[in-house]
Amino acid sequence: MHFEDFQPGTEVVTQGRTITEADIVNFAGVTGDFNAIHVDAEFSKTTPFGERIAHGLLGLSVGTGLIMQSGMLDGTVIA
Repeated sequence: MHFEDFQPGTEVVTQGRTITEADIVNFAGVTGDFNAIHVDAEFSKTTPFGERIAHGLLGLSVGTGLIMQSGMLDGTVIA
């Protein structure tokens, strides 16, 4: 599948994946992003979210992995 094969509105269904506290802590450690909204439960209670939230790039990375695991891009990489 190539970029031009996608049409607006195309939906892709992958397996599910829960982002855990360990995922968030590990991602913070790898990236150095220890923003309180991600790692400080007490601070996060004072925000509109009311709890810690995952890093945006963590969500994007997990999504990329799920797409790769689905096999829909097999054979599309040219190195």
